[in-house]
Amino acid sequence: MSHDCLCCDSEAILSGVCLENMRELANSIYEGVCGIDENGLVIIWNPGAEKIYNVSSAEIIGKPLKDYFPNALLDQVRETKIAQLNVSHMPKDKEDSHILISAKPFYISGVFKGVISTDRDYAEVMRLYSDLENAQARLNFLESQMKKTSGILGSIIGKDPSFLKKIEAASQIAPTHTNVMITGESGTGKEVFARGIHELSGRDGLFVPINCSAIPSELFESEFFGYAPGAFTGASRKGKAGFFELANGGTVFLDEVGEMPFQAQAKLLRVLQEREVVRVGGEKPIKLDVRVISATNRNLKEMKEKGMFREDLYYRLNVVEITLPSLRDRRQDIPLLIDFFVRDFASRNNKVIMAVDPDAMKLLCNYRWSGNVRELMNVVENMVVTASGKVIEMENVPEYVLGSESRECLELREYPLDLNLATRELETESIRKALDMSNNNKSKAAALLNIPRATLYNKMEEYGIPK
Repeated sequence: MSHDCLCCDSEAILSGVCLENMRELANSIYEGVCGIDENGLVIIWNPGAEKIYNVSSAEIIGKPLKDYFPNALLDQVRETKIAQLNVSHMPKDKEDSHILISAKPFYISGVFKGVISTDRDYAEVMRLYSDLENAQARLNFLESQMKKTSGILGSIIGKDPSFLKKIEAASQIAPTHTNVMITGESGTGKEVFARGIHELSGRDGLFVPINCSAIPSELFESEFFGYAPGAFTGASRKGKAGFFELANGGTVFLDEVGEMPFQAQAKLLRVLQEREVVRVGGEKPIKLDVRVISATNRNLKEMKEKGMFREDLYYRLNVVEITLPSLRDRRQDIPLLIDFFVRDFASRNNKVIMAVDPDAMKLLCNYRWSGNVRELMNVVENMVVTASGKVIEMENVPEYVLGSESRECLELREYPLDLNLATRELETESIRKALDMSNNNKSKAAALLNIPRATLYNKMEEYGIPK
């Protein structure tokens, strides 16, 4: 075959380049590059084309393209002399072979000399697009997590011996792949411990926290496992990665796992057993490498015995259990936490706070802290922003804490023996207290009470608490 200089039209960058140089240039291009002469013989076949079509250049160059691909787009362009751009083509006559191809005729001195095309595997394009979508989803998730974690305890603080044992246990199991159940009252720092275990685990993936009580049962599968494009009415045309897919290679934190609907428990168990997930409306299973850390303030063992929580899921999640002590059971840590939060909130609010009045500190140390560390953090923030000087005084302590059932000065309140009445009184008192602590912010109050906001509104209406 002649190696005379073959020139493309004025729009092509290959004008004036000889065939051998054209081949060398094509070999440096990632996409498939194919070329045929005016007789349909293959003159260019780069490594990209070899990869796409699984045919070597040594085998095909110099032979008719139609012998290998009877319906090839290049032969069609050779016959019509009309360029075809970005055409989804199936030159292999196979359903799984979708190629995005652009083919143009080229001329020398106005005389037609052949066709050159660029070819890209459409499946690869879609994979790249999917990877980009997943990367964007991960980025959006990380940004949301940065906002969430900016207001919580940034490290585990404590010197109480029982609490230090919990830290030691968490450190020992962190490098393993074992699933962990963290139990304890609301506000004891279960998510902080879960994040700490993830950070010490060496896992490269994300830490993905999920509030199981906040996800309606009808959205469980789409939120946990994701959905394919157009899987249901209102679904994104791009589809969506679920929590488990986002956490692949990392850790899923199932907070308030005891609130998960019973039907959803079976679906979760299947995913944990098979270690793969299929998006809603999808067909292809996605392999998972996910560690699961769960947390609850409910007695799952009792729920299991009553048939309210699946026994097989319970044992799948609760391989190692860490029970966190309440703040009132580690009172020597209260001054440490107060000091940490004072410095943190003072820095955020551009204030200089040097100390806490001794009487105020004593009152805070004797307070019951039914909301544990979360309640303490809220109180300290309140005191910092209301302080007018460099010392937090007694007058900065919230009213409900000043009038609280302090261990030193008040006897425990007696509730009626009627459990219905006692529950009503206790819930009313707790809701009023949470609303006071949160300055009537319903979302914050619901978080302090560890209930969904809708439940808070319903109970406020039931108990006649002004909104």
